Amino acid sequence: MPGVSYKEYRCPHDQKLLFKGILIDSEVEVKCRDCKQLVVLKGEPVNAWICKKEHCPNRIG
Repeated sequence: MPGVSYKEYRCPHDQKLLFKGILIDSEVEVKCRDCKQLVVLKGEPVNAWICKKEHCPNRIG
């Protein structure tokens, strides 16, 4: 999406970057390639991302 900066999701055990992206009302389970730990990452609630103001930084679409 143009104008949206992606959040970095890192392993809480060794701080290695797992991926960059946007999680909205979702949950993802990722296995860290380095420490082999399973990490559950939770997304932001949809209300935090939807904004109807014209130039709001949280506006989608």
